[in-house]
Amino acid sequence: MKHRCQYSSFDHSLIAEVRMLDADAITGALFASQVPDDFVERCIAVGASEVHFKYDTCSYERVQMAHAAGLTTMAWFRGPIGMKDDYLNNYFDVGNEDEAMYMTVLRSGVTSMCVNRPGILVNALKKTQGAE
Repeated sequence: MKHRCQYSSFDHSLIAEVRMLDADAITGALFASQVPDDFVERCIAVGASEVHFKYDTCSYERVQMAHAAGLTTMAWFRGPIGMKDDYLNNYFDVGNEDEAMYMTVLRSGVTSMCVNRPGILVNALKKTQGAE
C-alpha cells in the first residue's frame, strides 16, 4: 500500500523526516506563489522526489530545471473558492479551470496535475490526442 502514497508539504523539513523513515517514499516539495530561485537545490537538500508548483508558477523554464535535476513535477490548483477568486480578479484570459487554463499549464511540460475539475482535463486531453 505504501507504494501508492505520496507525501507533499509546504514545510520542507517534514519531507526530510519522511525520507528518514522511508527512503523510497515519493515526496513533493510544495511551492505557492513565491518560488525561490534555488527551488531545485531546496528540493534536493530535503530529499524531495518531486516539485509541486502552484499552477500559475508552473513555467516551462522551471519545469525543465526540475526535470534536469531528476525531479518530477506537479502543478496544483487552488480549491474552488480560491480558483474563483483567481479567474475573477487575476486571470482574464482563461476561465475557472477551463480547457484553456489546463492546456496552458500542460504546455509547461509538467509531469502531472492536481485539479478540481478532472472531467474538463480529460476532455481537453482527448481533443489533443485527436489532433495528433
